[in-house]
Amino acid sequence: MWPHHLLGKLLGLIVTGASALAVAHIVAPSVGSAFSVPATHSLAAGLIVQVQAGGARLTGAWVSKSGEQFEVTHADETVEMTFSGPTATSRKGKISGSFDGAVFAGAYEATEGSTTDRGVVRFLRNPNGTLEGSWRSLVTGRQGNWSLTRK
Repeated sequence: MWPHHLLGKLLGLIVTGASALAVAHIVAPSVGSAFSVPATHSLAAGLIVQVQAGGARLTGAWVSKSGEQFEVTHADETVEMTFSGPTATSRKGKISGSFDGAVFAGAYEATEGSTTDRGVVRFLRNPNGTLEGSWRSLVTGRQGNWSLTRK
């Protein structure tokens, strides 16, 4: 019988290997069902590099479809956003999180009048450069979507 601490590591290696084979099969089905280990490894490594290389900096001014203004700073994987609604009395706030080149995940704090709200956000960077995502309040349970384009 295997010790418990080794079982977890073995299972992790099996899942990782199976995932690499599955990705290789989906991405390159014309290669056939017989994959060599080096071909699968280089294909999976190529996908990782492609996602990271495709990640552009998010720094700058952005606007949502509903007119909210976002000012973004981006250093390494850390992204800070300040946002405000289209009117002086609209919701204002700050979002902090990390961006891996494809997905931005973070937390926000916003005020609207005398009410403070906190929640989470998640954006996906589309190939056309837009950010599509959603937010969810941890205070009220409300949620919504954001679609951002560069200003």
